Amino acid sequence: MGEYDEWNLPDFSRLQEVLSSIQEIVRPISEGMQTLQQIIRPISEIVEEYRPKIVAGSQIILQIGRRLKAIDYLGEAQFVQWDYMSQEFVDDIVDAPNVNAMLRQHMIRDHYRKVDETITRTIETEQIAPFRRLYIQAVDSFRGNNADLAVVGFTAVFDGLLSEVSNDTTPGFKKRIDVIKEKMDDNITLSHEEVVMITLALTLEKTLDKFSAYSDFKHKEPKGLNRHWIAHGRTRRRKTKLDCVKMINLLYGLILVSNLEHEV
Repeated sequence: MGEYDEWNLPDFSRLQEVLSSIQEIVRPISEGMQTLQQIIRPISEIVEEYRPKIVAGSQIILQIGRRLKAIDYLGEAQFVQWDYMSQEFVDDIVDAPNVNAMLRQHMIRDHYRKVDETITRTIETEQIAPFRRLYIQAVDSFRGNNADLAVVGFTAVFDGLLSEVSNDTTPGFKKRIDVIKEKMDDNITLSHEEVVMITLALTLEKTLDKFSAYSDFKHKEPKGLNRHWIAHGRTRRRKTKLDCVKMINLLYGLILVSNLEHEV
């Protein structure tokens, strides 16, 4: 029998089936990300449209020019923010040589009280219910200083939560976006609630972009959190308590957007 007889040829008969299975696993994440971005994008588009006007000083809305800079920095740091930021906190962010170090110091000084509050709020939501057991175990790992394990758990919860949230959407943001645009046109001061919505949308959008960005395993691991590296077990960077907090904020941010989307 020859060198290339049937016994020596590799069996590729199930290759297409395997590839199709992998695509089915990945598809809900990709579709969920697209749906969420479609919800958030109109807000970021309005901000970008009016940014030159704001920076030029013709629209000083709650000192929003400097506030937008702080929002940009938080998004780059993958830190989702939904509370109204005091001017002191905005200045701390904008003036910090290292935003991550500043955020870490704020949490230490606060004794992680806000983080604990966010965890409690998240556990109480109906969206987290299908993933509550895993989420609580990840939280326990975080509190036990097992940050690497916690981040893996939070990432698994993220995948499930993203699919659930993105499959149950309504055009709830549209009315709010129209009001913001009208106020921007007329140089009317935005309410704290509207500033909060902009802050949530922009920090969540940037965090999702960076967290879900494709990164080739042949290259160096990204400095920030990257779902691709974490979910596929390729991450080697030691995770920190701040990384865990970023994941907790990301999960709660998804839930908040879902709630806002359904408010009439």
